[in-house]
Amino acid sequence: MGSGETSGHLPVTHTVLRSEMIATNTAGEAVAGALATRRGGVTARAVVLGIVLTPLNVLFLVRGLWLWGGVTGDDSLFINTVGGIFLGAVLNRWLQHRRPRWAFSAGELLTVYLMLALGTGLTCSLWDVGGSAYIYMTYPFWFATAQNRWQEVVWPNLPSWLTVQDREVLEGFYRGSASPYAMRILKAWAAPALWWTCLVSTIMWVALCLNSILRRRWADEEKLAFPMTVLPVQLADARYSLLKSKLFWVGAGVAAGLAVWNTLTALAPSLPRVPMGWDFETLMENNPPWNFLRFYGFSWAPWHLGLAYLIPLDLCFSLFVFGLLWAAQYVVSGHLGWCINKWSGFPYGDEQTGGGFIALALVALWLDRRFLAQVLRRAVGLRSPLAEEHQEALGYRTAVFGAAGGLAALWWLLQRGHLAPWVIAAFLGDYFLMLIVICRIRAQLGAPSHQLFGASPSFVLPTLAGTKALGSRTMGMFYVLMPLLREQRNNPVPLQLEGLKMAEGGRMERRPLAAAMAVVPVLALLAYFWATLHVGYHLGMTSAQASIWNLHVGENRTEELCAPLENPTHPDLSGSLAMLFSAAVTALLYYLKLRYVWWPLHPVAYPIAMSNTIAGIAPALFLTWLVKSLLLRYGGLRAHRTALPLFLGLLAGDATVSLLREVVFAALGRRA
Repeated sequence: MGSGETSGHLPVTHTVLRSEMIATNTAGEAVAGALATRRGGVTARAVVLGIVLTPLNVLFLVRGLWLWGGVTGDDSLFINTVGGIFLGAVLNRWLQHRRPRWAFSAGELLTVYLMLALGTGLTCSLWDVGGSAYIYMTYPFWFATAQNRWQEVVWPNLPSWLTVQDREVLEGFYRGSASPYAMRILKAWAAPALWWTCLVSTIMWVALCLNSILRRRWADEEKLAFPMTVLPVQLADARYSLLKSKLFWVGAGVAAGLAVWNTLTALAPSLPRVPMGWDFETLMENNPPWNFLRFYGFSWAPWHLGLAYLIPLDLCFSLFVFGLLWAAQYVVSGHLGWCINKWSGFPYGDEQTGGGFIALALVALWLDRRFLAQVLRRAVGLRSPLAEEHQEALGYRTAVFGAAGGLAALWWLLQRGHLAPWVIAAFLGDYFLMLIVICRIRAQLGAPSHQLFGASPSFVLPTLAGTKALGSRTMGMFYVLMPLLREQRNNPVPLQLEGLKMAEGGRMERRPLAAAMAVVPVLALLAYFWATLHVGYHLGMTSAQASIWNLHVGENRTEELCAPLENPTHPDLSGSLAMLFSAAVTALLYYLKLRYVWWPLHPVAYPIAMSNTIAGIAPALFLTWLVKSLLLRYGGLRAHRTALPLFLGLLAGDATVSLLREVVFAALGRRA
């Protein structure tokens, strides 16, 4: 992940990565200085459009949560925003010919894209960031019984200011066919909604400050590839002529055609379905030791082929190899009887994920230590070579003291949850280091997914310190914060950094873009709670219309909370040793990657390949790696660049049909 300490002396590991970066970004960056688009794309009409569309987008996402558990969120790109910018780019091209004065600039399209993407990341998934907040705020109070003793065990340890405890208020929420617009209901939800909005918006503000600091180092000095910016930038910016590429339209047509056909087969089962994957859950469920696998199917859908093509060749290969290694660990452990429960205990997959990411964070901080020291010197008024700040989203002093102020506010909020000072310090340190690592991985390698429960402070701290030392109130606070602490696949923080990268070439000015991105969390979260009440009181979480996954998440997580409350534990020595082992393995892989240019395995792949999302797209990773290897071997970078529009078309076509299908099914009140 690291790439040396100065921009002028990159280690040999970047020989291949920089070549792929050039291929991925294509020739458009060479002419970025020719400002073919209007300067300052963050215009008033773009921001207003983003503000208008954000509540509608959130309502669509929340309805998806209630109907079938989510619409998007498993991958680094979101289908709704990719499909949206593709449709927007096509419409904008028509406007350029028919109504040129109405047409949007590239910066305006990207501004709307980023605003919607940030709102999506905060609200779109039950298992990842944000989407399940309403479950943790209400579930223990509605389902408490004399048998489960939640009223005695759980209730006293949950912060009242982040929960809705009035069962009369919750009756319509769980039974449905009710209106949420009574004053008593609105008043009961207002406090937790506002506190949650304040908490998450502050986290996003601190992250924006950190991303503003790191942008120069990663984008200008190290010139990282930012693979996840390629598709939105090339769709929005006419200089790339992506919409004029025949290969792009071939890819989009193939992906869209397959998606439409398979949608028709779902409506008319007599039609033969084109397999886009293999679901083997029923085959493995009662077939030891294969039932110890932590994923339930494979995918080779066009969407995943397109994502895999964007990432560097060595990461693609490494994810495939380490995915097989993780699967082998669990199958062999189950066969030999070393593994009793695939979700805990040996071979300590989550603990190894946490240890690997601790190593990645420490390496990143070490490699960037001199730059960070210069930023700090600049912020406090000492002499520093970082004199020019006008191109940054925030001045270094504003970013440093803004982050410090945000951390102080988070400290106060966590203290309201009765966390000890040492726990707060460890929590914030672990959490923001995790975010930095995710941003780094996305900026350098564009990993297709980052499922990092094992790196979260709610997992790392109980493992290292034990739940007895943390205390019951801390565990209760961790429970309510679980929408921020589970899987991180849809975490929107990397989008802030990617947005600052997209501003290059005169497409946008970074300071107004940062202001727009700072406003989005507040707007999106307030819209989330409105949409939750509007949809929830209509459907009812226990009704037949609502997805069973809402109840499943609430039941499992609440039962998980009861265990440490009733039986506090000491530090997990075995889990801690597994973290240490994984950190050592990751560090060794780092050394080999930096020392030997021929070393094929990337250290980042070791912790993230344990993800069931990554394991599930193993066929797509292998197929794309094979195609990409052949292109580079026999056609060089030119062949790679030529093929890029085809894979971008696969992404755009699959996302657009998926988006339209979800919209139609949501409007009909059906599950997609």
